[in-house]
Amino acid sequence: MKNTYLILILQNLVLFPNQEIKLELSNELSKIIIRESQKNYGSELVLVSPKDDNATVSSLKDIENIGSFCKIKNALDLPNKNIRVTLRGVKRLKISKMKVISNELIQIENEPIENPVYNLDEELAYSRKLKELVQKYIDIDYKATNSLLGAIKNVTNLSKLTDMIGASLDLNVKQKNKLFKETDYYKRARMLITILSNEIMSLELENRIEEEIREHFEKSEKEIIIREKIKALSNELGEKNDKNEACTNFMFIIDGLKVSEKIKTSMRREVNVLESTLETSPEYGSLRTHLEFITSLPWNKSSKDETDIEKIDNHLNELHYGLDKAKERIEEYMALRKKNKSIYSPVLCLIGPPGTGKTTFARELASSTHREFVKVSVGGLNDASELVGHRRTYIGAGPGKIMEGIRKCGVNNPIILIDEVDKMVKDYKGDPSSILLDILDQNQNKEFVDNYVQEPFDLSDVLFILTANDESKIPRALYDRLEVIEVASYTIFDKVEIAKHYTLPRLGKEYGFDYKLIKIPESVITKIVEDYTKEAGVRELERKITSIIRKILIKGLNSSVTIKENELEKYLGKDKFSNFTNMYTDYGVVNVPACTNSGGCILNIEVSLYQGNEKIISTGSLGKTMQESALVALSYLKDNNKSLKLDIKKFTETLHIHALDGATPKDGPSAGLGIAVAIASELLKTKVPNEIAFSGEISLKGRILKVGGIKEKVISSYNSGIQKIYIPSENLKDIEKIPKKILKNIEIIAVNTFTEVYNDIFE
Repeated sequence: MKNTYLILILQNLVLFPNQEIKLELSNELSKIIIRESQKNYGSELVLVSPKDDNATVSSLKDIENIGSFCKIKNALDLPNKNIRVTLRGVKRLKISKMKVISNELIQIENEPIENPVYNLDEELAYSRKLKELVQKYIDIDYKATNSLLGAIKNVTNLSKLTDMIGASLDLNVKQKNKLFKETDYYKRARMLITILSNEIMSLELENRIEEEIREHFEKSEKEIIIREKIKALSNELGEKNDKNEACTNFMFIIDGLKVSEKIKTSMRREVNVLESTLETSPEYGSLRTHLEFITSLPWNKSSKDETDIEKIDNHLNELHYGLDKAKERIEEYMALRKKNKSIYSPVLCLIGPPGTGKTTFARELASSTHREFVKVSVGGLNDASELVGHRRTYIGAGPGKIMEGIRKCGVNNPIILIDEVDKMVKDYKGDPSSILLDILDQNQNKEFVDNYVQEPFDLSDVLFILTANDESKIPRALYDRLEVIEVASYTIFDKVEIAKHYTLPRLGKEYGFDYKLIKIPESVITKIVEDYTKEAGVRELERKITSIIRKILIKGLNSSVTIKENELEKYLGKDKFSNFTNMYTDYGVVNVPACTNSGGCILNIEVSLYQGNEKIISTGSLGKTMQESALVALSYLKDNNKSLKLDIKKFTETLHIHALDGATPKDGPSAGLGIAVAIASELLKTKVPNEIAFSGEISLKGRILKVGGIKEKVISSYNSGIQKIYIPSENLKDIEKIPKKILKNIEIIAVNTFTEVYNDIFE
């Protein structure tokens, strides 16, 4: 049977079960409800809240459907005609029906709230967690009392525990109302855990901030007192204060600098300004910092170069494999510098894939020539002030990376490596590449002015070495000032040599073992290169070899160990890369070598013809240039279908051209020949051997045009198992750059026209 009760609507008040509150009511309707409940409802009523705490109740829809069933313990009439009532919460009630009876009284019917049955172990876990958080909360919050801990200590009922905690916590009405309305005590427990955790984090942060502020003020006050005492004692002893001593030291340093009198005058003027500035002024600190920086610059201090060219050459060859052109250019410069000290330093730019030793070469060159080394990374740099410094009018102004590097190394003739110049960004903050022009230009950098230093500094003795991965992304104006040296991908032969003569000795020194005890045959290194790495450089190869050595050293290296091919899986796991020659077995597919930022690679160009409208579909993230190459190749084949024995009717079908690895964008004028061969293969239903690759662009009249990156493409073809590659005749001069070991193992065929390729492949 459903019970009926009167409801008392109160704003900004939540009464939990087992909670007791005292109210002083002045509203006449509230007084009537209390008296009526005592008289006719057994001193019981339901306390409810409006759905919107800040709104008035204008209809029954504005009242919450969950209320607090409570007992009226006593009600006392006060002399001011108010009534003081004590209410005790008993349980939650779900209101099923509401109706207005006489005198605006609202009578409700309720229905029982059914709680789901939960696992007792989980209930115990929640109870423990809540008690733990309450303990932590009370420990942190100095305003909280321990009474709650004593009240909940022996409570095992999770529903009762959540109500007691929710009623006792200092929460806002919105949070309490949300807890009260949640009838599922498991969900209520999770809500409380979240609330307590957030409150604890907030209190910890507040306490930490207050502690830091207190310590700061105590320290500041202490420093002020100590400084005043020092000043007083210094005055008693007749000593000069710190500022006067600093100004005297600056003047002494300036007098000893080997710079022009104009620069000295400017520095002395700044010292005079510092002397007249109060130590408490914000400007005092910036003035002193600036003077400390400019007086510590190596205006005329140089390191002595190594002049023995043979020593430099031997040292570089011991530490670094390859880069013969760069070594040769440096040796030429050092030899000429012996005869003429005023000769301009070259500005070298090493362009090549990652992992080919560009940065390492610059660092080892500094060691070989006995020069200091400074690295400046400009990858992603978009603020020109990072290079040329900030003007001193800005708060927190400082020097640029070039001048900061020179100050740190202490000489004016270091080797400065400017890394990743192809990754600089031009935007509203400035154009870093235009600043580099002033820094690198030998006719201008004799008087380079950093915005922070504000005095001309001679950079002409600095040897600048730049590195980049992608030549096309270097700004043209900057590119014109560079001596470009291409750094090619390493061949398998190179990687074997590097592993044997450079990586193993270095690891032996690094890990402290005799590297000669660990023997890795060339065949094993070759297998690691082919089956476990796919890169232009040797970083991944070094990681794999390091992994093998670590596993051996952990077990103990007591005698000589030889690594065998069949043991690689034990050390490195399953191989990652399959044999390239098994990649396709159908017609309409050809291999096209390509150049990427990571070196050379082999692309598969696939072609399919099927019935439909005469159109070309290109997929595989082909750029505009490659799409045009496909159109040119198709037009040439249509125009010469008779001489090439191609079915003209097939050209009315839909042609789909796809480059594998569709997620990688591809563009560039070098795939036209390969696309034409793929289309012809599809039309003739003749498979192109998968050990053949094609590099070259095609014209409308069938001429095979010159392309770039032949060295990278041939090396990548060799590394991928290609045995024959067709290239344009105009690229024959690039063959000289390719190692002879590769030329012995790959057949290079130079062609002028598509007919030569067609007759060789399909006739």
